[in-house]
Amino acid sequence: MKAKSLVIFSFVFLSQCAYFFGDTSGREAKTPKQLYAECMATFQDDAKCKEFVLKSIPDADVTILGQNAVAGPVDPSSLKIRADLIKSLLYQNKIFVKELIGEPDEKRTINNWAPGMEEWVYTRPISKYAEGSRPDRELRLHFQKGTVVRVLHTPPSAAR
Repeated sequence: MKAKSLVIFSFVFLSQCAYFFGDTSGREAKTPKQLYAECMATFQDDAKCKEFVLKSIPDADVTILGQNAVAGPVDPSSLKIRADLIKSLLYQNKIFVKELIGEPDEKRTINNWAPGMEEWVYTRPISKYAEGSRPDRELRLHFQKGTVVRVLHTPPSAAR
């Protein structure tokens, strides 16, 4: 009886471990360019492949896909990944920020959060969510005593 309950307990415990620490190797994270290339290799239909990429990755930038890719004023390789940029900017000083992403498009003094608070607004494309995503519309940095204390972003609009 004890062996039977031990086997049942072991089975339940192992199944819970498999549930919480499941195998994620079956799903690969792919960039929009990779998805588009695989789709084109299979179907050879530009419109269907762009639609497939947009359904798979909603914020993907379709202008960088295909043979008639539009090279806009922003070089997609110069855009930084948002999460990495936020990690590197937090608790840094103004000099570091200027060297990393340049002069802000607008500087404001805000007093609603804390006295002496300053906000730098970047409206030019600086960051994006992931490789192949469209750039964020706006990046706002809050400084207190010359140090970045908060980084806010406005994601790209849902309308294409």
